[in-house]
Amino acid sequence: MPQMSEETINVLRVSISMMILFTAVLSHEFLMEPLLHGLAQGGIGGIQNRDGYMILCIMYFFNSASCFFAPYLVAKLTGKYAMVLGMVSVLCCQASFVFPQRIPIIATSVLVGVGTTFLWVGQGQYISDNVSDRNREKNTSLQWALFKMSLIYGGLFFFFYFQNASLETIVANGQVPAFICVFMACTIISLVNTCFLTQSEVTKNRVSQAFFQVSKNCIKLLKTQRMVFMGLFFFYTGFVRSFWISIFPACIKFTSRLSTNTTSLLTMGMIVTGSGQVLGSALVALVGDRVRKLGQHILILSALILHITLFMVIALSFPNDAPLGHTNESGPVFQADVVMAMTISFLLGFGDAVLQTQIYSYIAKYYQKESGTVFSIFRFASGIASTIMFFGAQYFLLVHHLTLLTVSACIAGFSILAFHKAIKKQYQDKAAVVVVSIAPWKPRAVSPISPVRE
Repeated sequence: MPQMSEETINVLRVSISMMILFTAVLSHEFLMEPLLHGLAQGGIGGIQNRDGYMILCIMYFFNSASCFFAPYLVAKLTGKYAMVLGMVSVLCCQASFVFPQRIPIIATSVLVGVGTTFLWVGQGQYISDNVSDRNREKNTSLQWALFKMSLIYGGLFFFFYFQNASLETIVANGQVPAFICVFMACTIISLVNTCFLTQSEVTKNRVSQAFFQVSKNCIKLLKTQRMVFMGLFFFYTGFVRSFWISIFPACIKFTSRLSTNTTSLLTMGMIVTGSGQVLGSALVALVGDRVRKLGQHILILSALILHITLFMVIALSFPNDAPLGHTNESGPVFQADVVMAMTISFLLGFGDAVLQTQIYSYIAKYYQKESGTVFSIFRFASGIASTIMFFGAQYFLLVHHLTLLTVSACIAGFSILAFHKAIKKQYQDKAAVVVVSIAPWKPRAVSPISPVRE
């Protein structure tokens, strides 16, 4: 059995930390709107209807705003300690739900919004420092597959937890602090594990830059045509993540025709979405090298086409008011059933995993030296998109969400094609320069001087 490289071991360890942490974080996001809706219905802590969407909107707004100074601080702290700082902020946010009150929950959502920027940028830098040409696809896919196992573990936990009771019953019986404490335990375990990660040689040799230099580099990157194209793609990933992590689960929870206990279906959705993401990551790991020969953009375009197809199916089968609260209506054309809802959840996760693994791969391949800065741009663009999506979710019908998603998916597809065209042109220009510069010099043959005729 071949021995794992130190780089792969480092990626494996940080992936385990993130898997444990996001067992809690993703489960919490998945339940955010239905949970706060239940607390509002119970008149607990001054919480209001649709506060779940508002809390997520605040989180992602501050997540985006903090991207302006995150690259500089992450470079100072190193990726490892930036992740530690982010995990502490997550722990504070979870603690505010033990005795839920509206003001503390809003305040800690600001804190965790900033903290998760450090978490993601730090993780991105740490992984980029531990990948090379020989292990890029393997290590990025390993990280993403383990990370998405967290959604499966969270779904399994809640599937049994809500087996005989709905979320509303759990809230009414005062049992919310019990599973919040489970979230906090997961965060503490991942925090301790992260504290003992080893630093790679790339991290040790990284030269820290001044704040204004980092900001200047960020602005310089944003002015490039390639980064504009990538930014449009990043924007779409923020839209679609908001949809599968909260808005579509809320549609399942609030569509009463699906089941008498839609809370159980919600947890099943967590499991199948996580399964789709794990299988999507595994597919990339298996076919990554072959696809790269044909064109790395083929994976991304396939995932975007899959998503657009799913948006059309959702528009035809789910009630238009499903994101906003409990409804007894049916879909405009046909009624969604449990199998359809779970299939859509699986394929949404599958497509998203393909997109996300390619983001890590693209950054590691094209922007390794500026990885911290580019990951901040990624988090900023996707965070702004999520902020828009969650703000609109307080008022939007389902058709509004799906129209926005479809248009942005088309723009993302054209942007990726344009990015690769720009890359190809750049390589061709460089190759032409190299050919000219190394062309052998041949002295001209000088003909003998003819005698001058008088």
